[in-house]
Amino acid sequence: MNPAIHIPEWYRDRPYARQRYARIAHWALAQHPFYQKHVPDPDREFPVLTRAMLQANNDLLLNGHPETARTSGSTATPVRMSWDAARSRQEKADTRLMIEWLGGALPSLSIVSTWVHAADERTIDVLTLLPQQVEYLRQRNRADGTCSLITYPSNLELLSGYIIEQQLDMSFVRRVTCLSEVYEPRHDELIRAAFPNAVANVTYSSVEAGMIASRCPHRPENYHIMAHKLGVEFLNEQGRPCQHGELGRVVVTDFENRRSPLIRYAQGDLAAPMHCDCGKILLPAMTQIVGKVQGVFRTREGRPIIFTHFSPMFRDSPEIGQYQVVQEAFDRFTVRCVPRAGADLAPFKQRVRQRFEQEFGPNLSIDYEILAEIPRAASGKFHVAICRIPD
Repeated sequence: MNPAIHIPEWYRDRPYARQRYARIAHWALAQHPFYQKHVPDPDREFPVLTRAMLQANNDLLLNGHPETARTSGSTATPVRMSWDAARSRQEKADTRLMIEWLGGALPSLSIVSTWVHAADERTIDVLTLLPQQVEYLRQRNRADGTCSLITYPSNLELLSGYIIEQQLDMSFVRRVTCLSEVYEPRHDELIRAAFPNAVANVTYSSVEAGMIASRCPHRPENYHIMAHKLGVEFLNEQGRPCQHGELGRVVVTDFENRRSPLIRYAQGDLAAPMHCDCGKILLPAMTQIVGKVQGVFRTREGRPIIFTHFSPMFRDSPEIGQYQVVQEAFDRFTVRCVPRAGADLAPFKQRVRQRFEQEFGPNLSIDYEILAEIPRAASGKFHVAICRIPD
């Protein structure tokens, strides 16, 4: 092994991760053109990669290998990735590991985007009408005992609201797994109300790196990291390692992928490292996952503002149903909303301006788009907040 490889500070006191990081970094410098271009000096630290860097050099990153997956392209241009069969098997093994943590497999139904996932008897499209989603889940329960639901948090909200409003009995559901989008404490409340016998399970994953972490069934505030295949750094605004509980950028290194390797890739997410004291799962942990920086606004000074600071105001506004907020520039926002019948939006707009001025100052431009429905992205995901300010 080349002793000249620079080891990031986060890994230096973590023997397993340090060894695996050095191995993939040494291989990349010797054999991969993307890293030979971006890290010409092995004595220098590998730069933190952004999605924009991958997009601008995607063919070089693929290095002639076939594309096996791509991101949703929510930032206009997707990132294209390539995994070999061994890396795909590793991902399936991690899914089995997560299921073991939960007590074993259950017959499940996935309500996700069939643009991303193949439709079959256990997978239906997230755009399916809510009554049909409920009926299909009940049909699968009668046919084969299906008692586990997999979907996005945004669809969970709509589906739970429908079940609660219609007073439907969904007590046969024993597990609800949410993936891909930001999961918030209110989603736990919705699951308890709509699926009273279900355990809530949440995964933190990406197309680029696969499953990164899964919620601890014993300490739900924590997520255990799949550290056998991934190195995960948490870096503050100065690029230094975060302390336990300190929010920072999630920076991922895939130890296994040698087709389109990711070394120090900034997911675009924020989270905090954490020691989980469950005593059951001997893997490092993270907490406070706040999702894509796409859903984190920024001040002119560069201070990140997590949208969850604003979401209760929007969610609890009686004048509107669905909403989406886009930060077009540091002092310019677009608020898309679906008003309730007969609602006067003036009080809502006043609350929005007052709250946003508290964080961004008085010189704001806030435009409103009044819609009958706010569509999902092509991937089936729904983002309540989007920041269009480039990194």
